[in-house]
Amino acid sequence: MTISDAKTIDIIATQAGSDLVKLVIADHLPWEDVHAHSHVLQAKINTYIAFVESGQLYLVKEPPIPDAPRVCIAIAALHTPPAAAQEFLGRVKAFLASQGIQFELDVSRAK
Repeated sequence: MTISDAKTIDIIATQAGSDLVKLVIADHLPWEDVHAHSHVLQAKINTYIAFVESGQLYLVKEPPIPDAPRVCIAIAALHTPPAAAQEFLGRVKAFLASQGIQFELDVSRAK
């Protein structure tokens, strides 16, 4: 599963003793077309928000979900977003924060 499949959750990550649940988007796409990439990413993020807001997160059995978790939507990106994508990513971060969801972007250094 990756960013290309907008209707699925790619990775759910928890750590024993922590109340943080990371919902990870596996983003392998290049940023050559910022508008198209942003559109695909927005669709995936919307799926993640719906997953949390609908309560589906709490139905997950593995990994075990802590009571009252802090939720973070994390993008595991293969490519560094260009400057033209920063405004979009800033809006995403601000919107998620308003919903009580953390946001992070991790760009892979693997080539």
